[in-house]
Amino acid sequence: MATSKSAWHEFVRSLLSRKFLIAIVGAAVVFGNYMWNWGLTEAQVWSVLAPLLTYMGVEGFADIKSR
Repeated sequence: MATSKSAWHEFVRSLLSRKFLIAIVGAAVVFGNYMWNWGLTEAQVWSVLAPLLTYMGVEGFADIKSR
């Protein structure tokens, strides 16, 4: 039983990772602009997403290198 609690705890911790939260923010910008017509152009959306995606990529690469 302790193993399943540990696995559940690790799953919840992974949801609170910076990369996951940044992915949620990026998705919210794209979704919000589409659904509620925030008036952002495609270039403006990409100017928000590009740094977020770059950060996620660099952090993912650092995670791979550290393992």
